[in-house]
Amino acid sequence: MRLSRYIFVGCAIIFIGLCLLHYFSSRPLWLDESFILKNIQALDYQKLQGPLQYSQAFPRTYLIAIKALAQNFDYSPFALRLLPLFSIIAAFFIWGGLFKRNLDIKWLFFLSLFAFSVSYYISYYSAELKPYSMDVLAVGVFCTYIIFQKNISHTKPSLKIIIATILLPLAILFSYGSLFVFWIVIYNYFFIVKANRKYLPLALIYTVLCGLCLYFVYMSDLRFSFKESGLSVYWQDYFVCTDSVYCFFKSFGEGTRKLVVWWFGTLPVFRKVASFFIPFFFISLFTWGSKSLLRNRGRIIDIAAVGLIVFIQLLILGSLQKYPFTGERVTLFFAPFVFFMIAKSFSAFRKIPFIYKTLGAFYLCFLFACFFNTFSLYLKLYQ
Repeated sequence: MRLSRYIFVGCAIIFIGLCLLHYFSSRPLWLDESFILKNIQALDYQKLQGPLQYSQAFPRTYLIAIKALAQNFDYSPFALRLLPLFSIIAAFFIWGGLFKRNLDIKWLFFLSLFAFSVSYYISYYSAELKPYSMDVLAVGVFCTYIIFQKNISHTKPSLKIIIATILLPLAILFSYGSLFVFWIVIYNYFFIVKANRKYLPLALIYTVLCGLCLYFVYMSDLRFSFKESGLSVYWQDYFVCTDSVYCFFKSFGEGTRKLVVWWFGTLPVFRKVASFFIPFFFISLFTWGSKSLLRNRGRIIDIAAVGLIVFIQLLILGSLQKYPFTGERVTLFFAPFVFFMIAKSFSAFRKIPFIYKTLGAFYLCFLFACFFNTFSLYLKLYQ
């Protein structure tokens, strides 16, 4: 128990330190951030619940919250990036708790959490005026609730679970990533209500609130974003090609590769080394994900199962040209699943100590290289 606490604290210090190092560099706003700022400055609160200028997409409630905060500080970069910073720091603790509950082996818990801590792109989006860090937080919050659903079938609804259930749909207003996981809660409630009818009112309340939040998001945001040709053109190369079988597998392979390797560092060498772990990612994704669904009779109640379901959704939506499949910033919320899956896969080799220890040591050395790369890149911002 004490070792887990030391691991958590140590990784937290590293991660928060990297985030703050980036945040306080006061890096100038880049093109998309500038476009978001122009929208915030030019549009009042009512108009922000409509189409955005410059082909931008941003959850409107989250954007309104940023405007409400930043306008009090003359829209300084620090104020504009403060909520993304808080979001990713909160996400670290949420996902850290998820890793701890789902990885019984402390060594693997450390590897997954350390990967989150040193990932360049995870900490990078802690200091950028974009919604991606909030996606990581929102998906982590939903996953926490989903896993909690595993143990409530034989109890009556407590005040804690009632409050959490009522507040949870609000995450839909702040994050596009939440659209991939909010429905899993409803799905699991079918099983829970079957075993315990006392949860029926709570399940209905959650479903109605989700419906209301979805309606608001659609009316104030998605109906305009779907019609924005600039967004479709920009992300065209990030969808899954369905023109032919060859085209499909080529885009699927490249998309999957990026979905696994993109998070670790900026240089090509990091992505090449990370490519070694793609098979290990798939071992966890399909082996443990499928076993979890079978073992729990279709219920989706652990990270492996949620990760598999999210991956399938990304593939389907990517094939339908509705959401980018290729793993870059719009799929930042999937990065924690990658870190978990890679670490989890090593447990398959526990009975072969040499392979088990060699894989762990190699991955750890790679993660230290990622840390030094991330740290050095942020230091250069001060030169």
